[in-house]
Amino acid sequence: MKFSRHMNNGSFLPSPGEVGGGSYIEIKLEGPVVRINLNRPERHNALILELIEELSLALDEVATRDDINFVVLSGNGRSFCAGADLNWFYSSEQLSLEQNTERYEHLANLLLKMYQLPQMTIAAVRGNVFGGGIGLMAACDFVLAEENTRFMFSEVKLGLLPATILPFVAKRLSVQNLRKWILTGALFSASEAHEAGLIDVLCQTGEIDTCLTGFLASFDQASPSAVKKAKQLINRVASGEIGIADSNATAKILAETLLAPDGQEGIHAFLEKRKPEWTK
Repeated sequence: MKFSRHMNNGSFLPSPGEVGGGSYIEIKLEGPVVRINLNRPERHNALILELIEELSLALDEVATRDDINFVVLSGNGRSFCAGADLNWFYSSEQLSLEQNTERYEHLANLLLKMYQLPQMTIAAVRGNVFGGGIGLMAACDFVLAEENTRFMFSEVKLGLLPATILPFVAKRLSVQNLRKWILTGALFSASEAHEAGLIDVLCQTGEIDTCLTGFLASFDQASPSAVKKAKQLINRVASGEIGIADSNATAKILAETLLAPDGQEGIHAFLEKRKPEWTK
């Protein structure tokens, strides 16, 4: 795998103001925000193993960085991601079931890594978002899409199933919407996706960066550490790890946050009628 000249000491993340990444992703660090762009524009950012591996390695590094609060995932060129590159699938008949399973488990693991990342993850999409591209954005905490974006679960038209992406998409769509769009493989619009809950914010065409800036600003008053902990808690509740009967566990979590530096700062700042100074 080739890496960019901005990759220093094995690091994907560049210094502020520079562009880093690898051969198939582009990374920019803007304060507490890291921008990751899929970078196969000539193929509408279709997924191949090398792109998946680069993105996975970048997320591993991001997860260790306390100074990063947001990850924004976009695509260079006209589209966010047109799904898996069929050339990646083409040689599958030459491999055993076990070898194919191992190959495509990389994508499933990437989606899980994105879903579990400590930072807030935001997919900012436009153009075509098909198949695996929908899975990639659905694994993010939030999705912003331009109003002319087109979506399609294209797998059944190829005789395939959206198996690796379905657990993540199913957290956003009703069973009936899954049936309507997956079983038919029909194109659907950004407005339909927004109404169904697949995307969170509908942006005017060409205005997604402005839309993103406003969305990021909505977190300005929140404690960064509390936001990260709240994301972890939501995921634990959504997975069933914590339920309504776990009174001691939830009380302990609240007590721990009350005693943490940002919990104390938030309470004192409110009572003293001043702006809190959160830990970085």
